[in-house]
Amino acid sequence: MAQETPTVASHVSSYSDEDVESWFDSESETENLPVKEDVEVRFVESQLRVVRSTMDLTIHTLKASLSDQNYIKINPAYQRRQRWTHKQKSLLIESLLLNIPVPPIFLFENEYNQYEIMDGRQRIESIRDYLDNRYALRSLEYWPELNGKQFSQLPEIIQRGLLRRTISAMVLLAETTRPEQAGFDVRMALFKRLNTGGTRLNPQEIRNALYPSSFNSLIIELSKHDMFRSIWGIPLFRDGEDENPSKDLLNNTLYKMMADCDIVLRFFAIKETIECGRKGSLQTLMNVCMKSHLYDAPDIISSLRDDYIHTLEALYGIFQGKPFVLPGTNRVSRPVYDALMVGASLIGLDTLQGRGMSIRDCYRDEVADPDSYEILIGRGNTIESIVDRVDLAIQILSS
Repeated sequence: MAQETPTVASHVSSYSDEDVESWFDSESETENLPVKEDVEVRFVESQLRVVRSTMDLTIHTLKASLSDQNYIKINPAYQRRQRWTHKQKSLLIESLLLNIPVPPIFLFENEYNQYEIMDGRQRIESIRDYLDNRYALRSLEYWPELNGKQFSQLPEIIQRGLLRRTISAMVLLAETTRPEQAGFDVRMALFKRLNTGGTRLNPQEIRNALYPSSFNSLIIELSKHDMFRSIWGIPLFRDGEDENPSKDLLNNTLYKMMADCDIVLRFFAIKETIECGRKGSLQTLMNVCMKSHLYDAPDIISSLRDDYIHTLEALYGIFQGKPFVLPGTNRVSRPVYDALMVGASLIGLDTLQGRGMSIRDCYRDEVADPDSYEILIGRGNTIESIVDRVDLAIQILSS
């Protein structure tokens, strides 16, 4: 990583949860696409056919099933960052001890007798981790005498009783009547609508769950880059962070809501949209980008990594450690980030060498112009407005 990367991002003002939620909402803005005149035809073409079955799993059976990744698959890449608290986990175990029904889990059958978890992951992991003695109970309301005890420390009769408790599972096999014309991702639709536990997953968390791949791992890797985190005001990466993130990191809105990964993905999705002439809402195009890279070879991943890091480093140097910041503010602008990153990558970094001062001067002049400011900042997230934004950035970078 570059030598000039600061250890703290003192110049960046923080983003709130509401800010990031509005980011995700804005990604669903659509262009003026043609709408089918016959609503009945549209309904038939997009109709979901969901085959459902239910089963009751004992906790003992569930544990054995989770140990076999060919049966119930817990994808290690899917890890929501706002995890359940120790108390929430403990109260779930207490509910099972009290024989109080807990909400069912939803499984999606990918292949015959092979499932992935669509809803209920936090419950399943809490149960599995307790049975594996990874935490002790705390803050119990009806069984306070069990506080401080791991599973192996429970009386044998209570251990047996817990293992005999059951949790319901709803198994889904979904398809569309005409999948090539449905206009949406069936698994994405199911995952979004079925998610019921706690805080609803945002689009990037869902993408992280549904599209595990080397490309998804690359996005997470790039979001940990010191220069990226410094720019966006995220605590710098440290060893052991994945297993034991710091309090400051967990409290950082961009990190805890996976908006950092969303920011990285935007670069690839917008660049490819412009290069390939794709249409649709930005949210849809980001999903398309994830799916298109599901089976990337290592050399492609390496090329994508170099493209992103070299572009980020070039702009970091040109803007003297404060790229994407609007003059007179301490806040990094996501529209400016989109425009400059994609624009710089499209025209080639050789074009930028030795021209930092002229680029900075041109950038300040364009931001000061009301019409240019409207293009760069004021418009929405439709693809047309983003393309205009990138075109303006190319003019600035080519000044």
